[in-house]
Amino acid sequence: MTLGQKIKAARLERGMTQKELVGDYITRNMLSKIENDSAAPSVRTLEYLARALGLPAGHFLAGAPISDGAVPDGLDGARAAFRAEDWLGCLACLAADTLAATSDEGRLLGARAGAEAAREALDRGDPEAARELAETAQYHNQEGLYRDGVLAARLALIQGEALRRLGGGALDDQRAALRRALAELEGWTGHGTPKGTGGMEA
Repeated sequence: MTLGQKIKAARLERGMTQKELVGDYITRNMLSKIENDSAAPSVRTLEYLARALGLPAGHFLAGAPISDGAVPDGLDGARAAFRAEDWLGCLACLAADTLAATSDEGRLLGARAGAEAAREALDRGDPEAARELAETAQYHNQEGLYRDGVLAARLALIQGEALRRLGGGALDDQRAALRRALAELEGWTGHGTPKGTGGMEA
């Protein structure tokens, strides 16, 4: 059984929904990717999920591809694609090598390439792809050693714009994304509400 399958099985055994398990720590969509083994959790995220499920983290680790922070060999392709500004190619390289993707450099590449790919998706009129790319990039940024508050704010704004374009019942999600962006900027600069917002309430 894979790590993702173990997490899903433990969640279902406890009768928990994905939203109940993740709380405010990560998004439900990111948990779905982890459970389907299309994304690997950081050790920090795995520890959070294990606590929420009432199990030791070691229960999920047998045979699990989680990086110890050392740089794996699988980053060469991701680095080359990033240098060539092939953002989706960079993300594809990371998706193909889970160990590389969960290293600190892999998280950094995933966050930055994901932000650029999300902006390109918005520019070409694909808000659903932009929302998903920005959400995944936000996760990489949050989990990595090189977390960047300005990038987090930029990603929250991309998510908010994608939700605005998607319309429907996404207004609350859009407001939450804007509040996260403002909070990130305030926390990063340490100067309160950033200039240009006029203290606007989302």
